[in-house]
Amino acid sequence: MTDKLASVLVSIRDGVIDLGWGHPSSRLHPIEAIRLASDRLLRSDDREPLQYGATQGFGPFLESLAGFLSKQPAYGMSVDPRHLFLTAGASQGLDLACTLYAPAGSTVVVEEPTYFVIEKIFRDRNVKVVGVPTDSQGMLVSGLEKLLLNGFRPNLVYIIPTFQNPTGFCLSDDRRTHLISLANRFDFHILADEVYQLIYFDELPPKPLFAFDEGNRVISFGSFSKILAPGLRVGWIHAAPEIIKKFSDAALTFSGGGFNHYASALVREVIDLGLLDAHVAVLREEYSVRANAMDQALRQYFGSEIEYTPPTGGYYFWLTFPEGFNSDQFLTSAEKAGVSYRPGNAFSESGLFSKQIRLAYTLFEVEELKEGISRLYESFRKFDPK
Repeated sequence: MTDKLASVLVSIRDGVIDLGWGHPSSRLHPIEAIRLASDRLLRSDDREPLQYGATQGFGPFLESLAGFLSKQPAYGMSVDPRHLFLTAGASQGLDLACTLYAPAGSTVVVEEPTYFVIEKIFRDRNVKVVGVPTDSQGMLVSGLEKLLLNGFRPNLVYIIPTFQNPTGFCLSDDRRTHLISLANRFDFHILADEVYQLIYFDELPPKPLFAFDEGNRVISFGSFSKILAPGLRVGWIHAAPEIIKKFSDAALTFSGGGFNHYASALVREVIDLGLLDAHVAVLREEYSVRANAMDQALRQYFGSEIEYTPPTGGYYFWLTFPEGFNSDQFLTSAEKAGVSYRPGNAFSESGLFSKQIRLAYTLFEVEELKEGISRLYESFRKFDPK
């Protein structure tokens, strides 16, 4: 008899508090909102959501999404539905962007460190990846400028400007402006992965990168995976009309019509019922509580033994341990103690992040987070690298 096939992406051993998964809390998935939206959609007797969708996306969904984003304080700008394109989540949109803007053999710049899956997406496309260092204000855009002045010519720059994965930092306004000026000057596009834009806590984050764009260089990616439910596989691109047209005219789009057409019609109902606004508010409050609980636990157990900046939004803590620490080696010891994480070097192929680990606070409840940090510290206290 064959093994049972998996039903979800997360795979966690029994007894392990795995703080390595940057996934939303299953308990917070809004079942009732989805039920109400589904009932309203099916009772409408509208068969359009079951047909091939428009290549740009289901028009009524794009209009509702534009209205929703325009009202969000964290967006801080008016959104035109003609500047939006439906995706089956941010990852699918990024993959399509590679098809359209980064032919095999071209070069993409990423932050150092960066989202651990993105380099695989690029390398699967036979694209060369070059890292640029970051600090507490995001990518060191001046470092990118030095490369460009020395003749370096990328096709794309991939960046997570708000609540970056894994560091949690935000790119400063000055660097946003500088990056876009370089894109205009040296003729490259910017893939702005902004899926955490609406998950802020006390203070508003900088506006999306598209708000700084005057030369049609930014391709911004949003996702309902972080603000509604990842199983819906619905996201969007926000960009200038000529960029949106390029995505809409792609062969893949034309062949099957708009991506996740039915699911986008369902999300439109959630928006129009006012349920998405309410749910995002719940997420912001709950994740703020969880981030604070993890922060308090880290202070209680580790004190000054590690360094980190408490997140002001997003999903992650980025911890720096003392010199000589190796997060790859430590992982086995931590998992034996019943806790897990993502080692720093998972977010870069440079090998420069052995002292770092990334923790996510969104998947587990407060008491589980506290217990996870307790286990992490006990394992660290006994850890003897050899």
